Amino acid sequence: MVRPNLTRKKALEEGSQIDVTDKAKQAGLIFPVFITDTVWNNWITPDQKSRESGQDEKQRFDSLISKLVYFLRVHRQTSRSDTIYFNVSFTKDDKSEDVMFMSKVGVIDTDDPRPCITIMMPEEYLDPASDGVTSN
Repeated sequence: MVRPNLTRKKALEEGSQIDVTDKAKQAGLIFPVFITDTVWNNWITPDQKSRESGQDEKQRFDSLISKLVYFLRVHRQTSRSDTIYFNVSFTKDDKSEDVMFMSKVGVIDTDDPRPCITIMMPEEYLDPASDGVTSN
């Protein structure tokens, strides 16, 4: 869960988020980018069968980021929302799946108002205005 009262610094320290800014810069993103451990562990890190078929973290991360970059370009022309939902096809346990991800633009942290992007599963987002109800 991406908790509104959890600072970015604390999330990075506890490992619930991962800073992937350097990798994302290679795809042309200029803002800092963070990814939840759920996304990383379940979809970027390939399962054994996917590794055996030649997939690795770099390929899977590149697939995720390239889809995000595409949707960012389309999104900025059609919407002012800070949230983008996008699908990426991944293979897991020899089955191809279209997986829905969510990216959210916000500030890096409570003491750092620079913009950043956080990539997560939609069910991980806890809307601060929802009084504790998970939004999808």
